[in-house]
Amino acid sequence: MSTMRAVYTNVRAARTALKDMARLRQIAAVLVRHGLGHVVETWHLQDKAIVGLLVEKRDPDVQALSQFERITLALQDLGPTFVKLGQILSTRPDLVPQALCDELKSLQDRVQPIPFEQAREVVERSLGAPLDTVFRDFDEAPLASASIAQVHTARLEGGEDVVVKVQRPGIRATIQSDLNILYFVAKQLENAVPEAAAFGPVDIAREFDRAISKELDFGFEAQNLQRFARNFEAWDSIHVPRLYKDVSSDTILVMERLTATKITEAAAEGHAMEPIARECVRMVFKMVFEDGFFHGDLHPGNLLILRDGRVGLIDFGLVGRMTRTQKDVMADLLLNIVTGNHEGVARNLYDISIRTGSIDYGAWEQDVTELLDFHFSNASLADVDFGVILKDLIDGAVRHRVRIPPDYTMFFKALMTVEGIGKLVAPDLDLLAECRPYVERLVAERYSPERVLRAGADTLHAFARFGRQFPVTASQFLEQIEDGRLALGIEYTQREQLEEARDRRNNRAILFGIAATLVLAGALVPPASDTRILGVGPVTFVLWLLGGLLGAQLFLAIYLRGRW
Repeated sequence: MSTMRAVYTNVRAARTALKDMARLRQIAAVLVRHGLGHVVETWHLQDKAIVGLLVEKRDPDVQALSQFERITLALQDLGPTFVKLGQILSTRPDLVPQALCDELKSLQDRVQPIPFEQAREVVERSLGAPLDTVFRDFDEAPLASASIAQVHTARLEGGEDVVVKVQRPGIRATIQSDLNILYFVAKQLENAVPEAAAFGPVDIAREFDRAISKELDFGFEAQNLQRFARNFEAWDSIHVPRLYKDVSSDTILVMERLTATKITEAAAEGHAMEPIARECVRMVFKMVFEDGFFHGDLHPGNLLILRDGRVGLIDFGLVGRMTRTQKDVMADLLLNIVTGNHEGVARNLYDISIRTGSIDYGAWEQDVTELLDFHFSNASLADVDFGVILKDLIDGAVRHRVRIPPDYTMFFKALMTVEGIGKLVAPDLDLLAECRPYVERLVAERYSPERVLRAGADTLHAFARFGRQFPVTASQFLEQIEDGRLALGIEYTQREQLEEARDRRNNRAILFGIAATLVLAGALVPPASDTRILGVGPVTFVLWLLGGLLGAQLFLAIYLRGRW
């Protein structure tokens, strides 16, 4: 049985590898077609001869486009996985240039829908029943199409108007193959472009892997939707669509259909936009500072205005989380911005950053303070563009080899999006003034008697636990030293060179030992006959000759290297 299992595993691994290689060839062809053949060669994604053939078939019109436009088109042609990667990278100006971020945002609307028959098959497989036994009506034309799924409008047998989110068939296998290739490309990028190591390509691939794996399971999105519904059930101004859990699964989601319009188009229908904009800001700050659980993909398509003026939220596949410690840091950061404590802002950003090398903190603080002085010196808080400030701060972090963790960048992106939409529909919106009450309340709560007592109790409990464990731990440590079971590891920065030098010394010692043994053996061997070669017996001559040759080789090796 174990043999059969091993054979099955190997065959399956071989099939996966072959599929990945076929996909790799497709990726190489797409990159070359869009004028990115140098990427294929640099990252060793394909044989050079094949690249040469592909270059002859590339689209001659692509050279007229900018590099960022070509990258965006290539991601679109590469399919759902890479479209999703581009969408996520469009929110990470700390990882890619802002101009590329702006170009990648267009990927939101460039995904081809799947044929209705394929969508129908996915729905019926999930339901375990024909489509018309659950839905009275089901619109064949998709309402929207995204990288992982597309949405159809429908009506349940009970008469409820719903939208059905249908996962693309075969998307999981495609994404798994693409993830394998992404990890390979990330490693190649780190090796081929040393400067890229500062951005952690493998870490980016790993982060993307975690994000898209959750989005592939609609059960996670269903949980997120229900959690947002609970968090806002007391808010009359925010509406989260109802989930029809009984007919949903990990590949389809059935939700209440919202009769609404995009927030950017609501003014044309007579909605008062200034209170709506303020409510969106309040909503974001509640998500972050009260719930520690926020929508990670806020854009105009996911913020809808219902006929009665309520704000409708949709698309809960990407979410961010804030721990109590993270909320405290963000409160400090925003409060320092509001109060003009620019050195405090530099310190806050430094504390939350991922440092990819040695940082000159003095230069870092100077850059941050100069940047904030530039933005605030000649403008009131109401006139400050908070989104521009965040973009400039993130650009500065990149220059100092600093990365901002994903949850923070997701929050910054949510703030920039809400501010951008708010100022578009309500030009007098003051984001900093709106956030100040939340930040001040959070800071006040941090130093409230209850919180201080709880923190003190936690600290005392930690010291008490340490006091109880220390004698036992110390005793075990001493016993391990006495028994010789304690091993200390030392990591050498030039380990390979040290190992190579050790191997050379060992080889020379062995070579010298063999040569000496041959010479000694030749001297001790008695002559077997009267035959002489240079005055000694044949066996002795052969042994001395071999020993001499080995000794000469050893001498030359030492002499030529100049090491005695």
